[in-house]
Amino acid sequence: MRPTLLSAFQLSGLFSAVVLLANCCGYSTRSLLPSHLRTVAVTPAENATAQPGLGEELTDALVTAFNADRNLRVTNIEAASLVVTARVETYSRSAASYTGNQEVSAYELLLGARVEAHDQVRDEDFYTGSSSVRTTYDPTAMPEEQAAREAVTRLAREIVRQVLTAW
Repeated sequence: MRPTLLSAFQLSGLFSAVVLLANCCGYSTRSLLPSHLRTVAVTPAENATAQPGLGEELTDALVTAFNADRNLRVTNIEAASLVVTARVETYSRSAASYTGNQEVSAYELLLGARVEAHDQVRDEDFYTGSSSVRTTYDPTAMPEEQAAREAVTRLAREIVRQVLTAW
C-alpha cells in the first residue's frame, strides 16, 4: 500500500490548527506594566538589621536588577514614574546541616525586606509587600559575606519580579 499525500484541505486545516495553537501559547517580551510606567528610581535602602552594609548592597543590587530586566529605565526620583523603597528587616544565619562530628557543614541565610513602590504619575501606591530569600552555603567553600552578597542579589531579583507583576 502506497502512502497518500494530504489533500490541500487537510493541509490547510493542519496549518490553521498550528497557527491557532502558536497564538494561544505565545510568549511576549512586552512589559505587562501599565503604559504610563516607563521609569523607576530606587531610593537608598534602609537596613534595620545588625548586619552592616546590607542597605547599600540592596540598593546597588536593585538598580542592577531593574537595568537587567529592561522593563523600566532607571532614573532619578524627580524623573521617575515609579519609586521603589526597600527596608532590609531580616538577616539570620542558622545551621542547616552537621557532620558526623557535630560540626556545622552548611549554614542557611534568611534575608528579607519590606518593599514599597509608589506610582508618581497617579500619586498612589503601586505595590507594598515583603520579599525574602533563603540560601544555603558551605562555610568551608564560601565565606558568609559572599553568601550574603549572593542572597542580596537574589533578593533584588525577587523584588523586581514582585514589583513588575504586582498590578
